Amino acid sequence: PTPDSPLTPRELDVLRLIAGGIGNVEIGERLHIGLGTVKGHIRDILEKLSAADRTQAAVNAMRRGYL
Repeated sequence: PTPDSPLTPRELDVLRLIAGGIGNVEIGERLHIGLGTVKGHIRDILEKLSAADRTQAAVNAMRRGYL
């Protein structure tokens, strides 16, 4: 992560996949984590980036240089 990123390395992994248009089930498969864990990471990402949805989270992260 960048020094000023509020996201954990795993949250950044999830966010990169979100930005690539990958759905929750496939994110879980790729990262070898459960669907509930994926949803938890997404919830935390949205909160930390003050985003209303996945798309806004990805855009906010790109604008801030996290991705």
